[in-house]
Amino acid sequence: MKVQLVKQNITILLLLMFTGVLISCDKQQKESETAIEKTTVPSNESIKSDKNDSNQPTKVAVNSLGKRLFILCASCHNVKKGEPHKVGPNLHGIFGQQAGVTKGFVFSEELINKDIIWDEETIRKWIENPAEYVPGTKMAFVGVKKPAQQDALIAYLKEVTKK
Repeated sequence: MKVQLVKQNITILLLLMFTGVLISCDKQQKESETAIEKTTVPSNESIKSDKNDSNQPTKVAVNSLGKRLFILCASCHNVKKGEPHKVGPNLHGIFGQQAGVTKGFVFSEELINKDIIWDEETIRKWIENPAEYVPGTKMAFVGVKKPAQQDALIAYLKEVTKK
């Protein structure tokens, strides 16, 4: 068991280092290109009221930065419905969910007792520094510090974990 945890921690560290290299390569791109590349998605109200309006956008947000950043998370988390838990819980349907209640996964008492409902604000605090946000958490992750990277990762998570 300990050997497996050591191997997983080494894998996480290598991924962090590798992703850091990938992210630093992006600095050569224009500032606007490193942010989320997105198009607007119409709200339900605008779809209902203006179904024939040709100006309504139809493309879903493209978020290549968020997808690349999720490499940091993918070694421990799945996102698709029905996929098994890994070292961390499956994140499918996380937005709006209470922390520490996913069936089939054992969470730290600290996370269970924190009384968190996962939304953009709480996920931002979590991914920035999990150990600071919930002291005593089992999650060993150094965090995503840059706000633009947090925005991209949160947008990606919202897209891939929605029910």
